[in-house]
Amino acid sequence: MKIYTVKEVSSLIGKHEETIKRWIRSGKLPNSYRNSDKEGWRILESDLLHITEIVPTKVEPHQDSHINPFTNEEDTLVKLAYEAVTLTSPTKEIHSVLSVVGIKRTLEILLIMQQSATKVKNPDGFIKKAIRENWSPTTLPVKLPKKQNKRLSDLTQQDYDTMQNKAENTYQSKITLYNWLED
Repeated sequence: MKIYTVKEVSSLIGKHEETIKRWIRSGKLPNSYRNSDKEGWRILESDLLHITEIVPTKVEPHQDSHINPFTNEEDTLVKLAYEAVTLTSPTKEIHSVLSVVGIKRTLEILLIMQQSATKVKNPDGFIKKAIRENWSPTTLPVKLPKKQNKRLSDLTQQDYDTMQNKAENTYQSKITLYNWLED
């Protein structure tokens, strides 16, 4: 009786290693055992024969050709949507993150970014935070207003005039000033 590792079984069946471990935990591979954490799981050939009856080992080529264009099409849509909102190409990391969450969620997050009150300076961080905190278009992040402290050189003429008008309206002189220069 031959004994296989999780890695060998995953390559034989064409499933991910975590899937094989999940099958072990659920009892689909009842004769598998683990001597130590370092060695990992050992799966007997008899369990494999039982599993191959339930799970097909090879993916049929005509199914594969139907799946690939859909994922390629979805990847293209994710990339185009990101480019439309940020006007830049997504990094590989952000592209993979957006591909994992799906096209619908990607469009929701990009809509949030588009509707943001201010320009998003760090789109990658914004997207990750939106996914982590489960933002939706109905719960837009609200920017807290900061105190407007402009220097005199940063003011426009209109800003300066409004400040002067406010100052004139708030200060009412009680003492009339005598201008001795005009005499």
